[in-house]
Parts: sequence; C-alpha cells; structure tokens
Amino acid sequence: MKILITGINGFIGQQLKDFFLKKKFKVFGINSKSRNIDFRTLLRKKIRPDIIIHCAGSGIVGVKNISYRVHKKKNLDSTKELKSYIEKIKLKSCKIIFLSSQAVYGKVSVKKISEKNKIQPISNYGKTKLLAEKELKKIRDNSVIVLRLFSIYGNGLKKQIIWDACNKMRLKKPIFKGTGSEIRDFLSIRDLKKLVLSIIKMKTNKYEIYNTGSGKGISIKKLINKIKFYYSFKDKIKFITKSNTAEKQNYVSQNKKVQKKFKWKPTSLLNLEIKKYVHWYKKINEN
Repeated sequence: MKILITGINGFIGQQLKDFFLKKKFKVFGINSKSRNIDFRTLLRKKIRPDIIIHCAGSGIVGVKNISYRVHKKKNLDSTKELKSYIEKIKLKSCKIIFLSSQAVYGKVSVKKISEKNKIQPISNYGKTKLLAEKELKKIRDNSVIVLRLFSIYGNGLKKQIIWDACNKMRLKKPIFKGTGSEIRDFLSIRDLKKLVLSIIKMKTNKYEIYNTGSGKGISIKKLINKIKFYYSFKDKIKFITKSNTAEKQNYVSQNKKVQKKFKWKPTSLLNLEIKKYVHWYKKINEN
C-alpha cells in the first residue's frame, strides 16, 4: 500500500512517516519548497497513492500577529494544490486524511466540543483550516476524513506549551501568559498514529469529520506543574493575565464519534508521556 504524506518534515508528518515505514508501507513525502507544496515530481512519476495524509499547513497556531496571507498560503493554497494533483492524475478510490484543527470552532461555551458545535473561527489559522476543509469536500471519487485535532504532543515536538514550559524552566524565566485556568485537551502522538492506522484499515464514507483529542481536559497551570515536577524545577511559576477571551475558553473534545467509528481509544497516560518528554528535552538541550 502506497501512502503520500504532505508536510512530511513537520512533527506529525515525520512521526507518521517513521511509523508507517516500520509497518512496511511504501511512503512518499513532499514538503514546503520555496514556501510552496510541490506536486510536480509526483505528477511526472505518475505516483498514485492509496492513502494521502495531508499534514501540510501552518504550524504557528497561537501567534496572533501572523497575517491571513501567511496562513492562507500554508493551509488553503497547499490544499488547493493537493486537490489539483488528485484531479490531474485522475485519482479514484483513494482515502484522504486531512489534519484540521479545533481552531475552526472559535469561541465555545460548552464543556466539551462535539462535531455539531457551531463553527465560528476567530483566528486566521482557524479560518484557513476551515476553508481547506471545504475545499476537500469538493473532491470526487475519493473518501475524505477530516480530523479536527486538539493539542497533539510527544517527543520531537519543538513548539507549543510543553516545549515552551521546558525552555522557560531551563532559562529560569517561568513566566506564562494567561491565568493558568485555561483548559486544554492533549492527545499523544502515539494515540494519533494508532488512530490513523485504524482509519486506513476501515471502510469510510465520502466525507466525514471527527474531533480528535483525548476527551479529557487539564488546566494549563496543572500541566505546567507536572512539567515542573519532572523537570525538578524549584522556582515559582508566574502567570500574566491578559484580556483575551479566546485563551480563556475550554477546548476539550467530545470524541465519542471517532472512538465508535474506528474502534479506537486513547491509551497514553499524560503523566508518563510528560515524564518522557521532559527526559527527551533535557537530553537534547542540557547534555
């Protein structure tokens, strides 16, 4: 079985590549080249994948001053190029898995977000991810699975809150934005890889959307205190509160739909995974 992974050099793309190579799949990958996703080689070689995992996109979710143009190029334009490739090669009966984001929901007022929740993205990142979802819905003769990812983490990730917290502890500057009471849903990359494998093995319909998270929430303060414990960091943690409604929202997935459909359940323990992450971080930064 041939798998094409876009954004193969990113954290998730690289993890999926290694995972499927170990399972003896034939893996092809493309990544940003001069800020564009290049499909010309695939077209020239007439590579016809059985599975496409579309990971390519912006990795700068929480940066508010990134322009719409930057997110559009990385999230929407790359998706349009993928769609064009599928049409030009006349690909049929291919399963496309698109890694979207919980950012498409925007402001929420529920404890857990279901796929039926109102869609109202407030960030440029979320807006362009939603447009990419709609672009893929136009694809014919292939099934499209949209995974709206919550916070994916694991060894190898060099951005976002867990990496940032480790950096600040190493530099002895433990100051964080927000109140610390913000609730987030963290899903291990190990669980995501198992889910993608389950999706590949099972029959799917034309176009389906699934929230993809652990289904459990944890406050940022509690998460950082876990990191602090495993880092053996003794200084006091400080939070700088800013008036930002988006950051105060609870983002926890209602993941019953994806569990039921693909007979999948997150099994990674957050404490253990955080302990492993801190050990990995120290190994690459302090030795």
